[in-house]
Amino acid sequence: MVEQRSLQLLRAVYLRVVREGKARAEEVRKDLSADSASFRAMLRLAVKNHLVKVSRGEVQLTATGRKKLKVVMMGGAFEIIHPGHIHTMSEARRLGNTLVVVVATDESVRRSKGRDPVTGQDLRVKLVSSVRLVDLALPGNKGSIFDILPRIMPDVVAVGYDQRHDPNEIVKEAARRGLVITAERLNTPLPDLKSSKILLSL
Repeated sequence: MVEQRSLQLLRAVYLRVVREGKARAEEVRKDLSADSASFRAMLRLAVKNHLVKVSRGEVQLTATGRKKLKVVMMGGAFEIIHPGHIHTMSEARRLGNTLVVVVATDESVRRSKGRDPVTGQDLRVKLVSSVRLVDLALPGNKGSIFDILPRIMPDVVAVGYDQRHDPNEIVKEAARRGLVITAERLNTPLPDLKSSKILLSL
């Protein structure tokens, strides 16, 4: 129970930092829906175990605390959330204990699919955020997938079964940028279930 609560705290701090660049203690408490006394006790224990540092109301993960998290990053367009996406997210989540999903920009969808996305990026981010398996959904940026790596600092990059990215190249490019990661190609039991095919049948 203590280990689980500790992991929840570390994840909440990490997600706040990714979203906003810092993690204010009061915001982390709200994210955890914890009362003040319980949160203070949780924080004291994490400090005692050298998992976090607290300074001026801001919580920071220590190197030891960050190692308790295994962050998995995956990306995609997610125009229509369907069972294939849920399976893929579930497989990605099994690779770690924290799942961050990067949602492709509208321009990226146009480049890869030759058409406008069915739904805009903001709505697609909200849709992905509503999936319980996902800890954080982020809008992608206009550059390559590698540009967002320093912000997320994933331990694992999960590559969809039909995505063009080469896992080995992802690892090499990350290393060139000073990041040590692994990359895994995901499988699916539903290879014919794709957003593009669903759209064509409508």
